[in-house]
Parts: sequence; structure tokens; C-alpha cells
Amino acid sequence: MKRADIITIIIEKQKGVIDSLKQTVERYKTASDMDEESTHDPEDFSQQTQAKDMQLRYEKTLKEAEQNLAFLEGELKTSHDKIERGALIETDQSFLFVGISVPVFIFESKEVVTFSDHAPVFQNIKRKNKGESIEVGSKSLQIIDFC
Repeated sequence: MKRADIITIIIEKQKGVIDSLKQTVERYKTASDMDEESTHDPEDFSQQTQAKDMQLRYEKTLKEAEQNLAFLEGELKTSHDKIERGALIETDQSFLFVGISVPVFIFESKEVVTFSDHAPVFQNIKRKNKGESIEVGSKSLQIIDFC
């Protein structure tokens, strides 16, 4: 139950990220959509090009965020018994979720820390098992269970 509850919260946070990215894409799309028939300063066209570049960058980031959301939704029905992408680890002080990064939040009086499987911390903990200690930042944590 903890796993589904925590992942549901992460999903909601990821949906917020996606909404924000969609708004940003729309702002840059509007800025890059200039009427080319009207009279403009050459500087306007330069800014239009920059806006188009930013729009394309944010569209790429949005696509990645949507892929992460699909990953999270798939994780609602799975479980993990080792530290890998999608694992939720309960420690003596916090919960750790491997897969994507969202801001830290509290669940059942413990911080939930999320990070990518590309983050250096993942490389340091990926071979650890229940009962072992791990280092996350400056904290030493004891693995209690995999949720």
C-alpha cells in the first residue's frame, strides 16, 4: 500500500511539471510565431529564432516528462526486490525512489527522496540489500525493506 500511495504522490508532482512545461512551450510558440509580412526590425527576427529554439528544447523536455509519467503509471502495478529503476526503498529515516526526480516530500513522517537511475547516488547504492547501510548525501541510512 505504501508503494502505491507514494508513487501516486510522485505522479501528481510529475503532472504539475508537465503542466508547467506545456505552458512554457505555448509561451515560446507564441513568441516564435511572428507575422512575416509585417515590417519588423532584424532584431525581431533574431528573437523569433531564439524563441523557436527554446520552444523546441522545451518540447523535448516535455516529451521526456511525459515518458517519465508513463513509467510511473506502469510502476503502480509492479514491485522490486532489489535496487533498480522503479525501486522504492524504505530506510530507517526516509523512503528513496529510483527513476525520476521530483522535490522531496513527507510521507508517514519520513522524507521521500527521488532520484534518477543516472544519478551518482544510484551507482553507490545499486548493489545493496535489505539490512545494509547506504550513504545518501551526508546521511548514513539503513535499508529496512523494498516496498
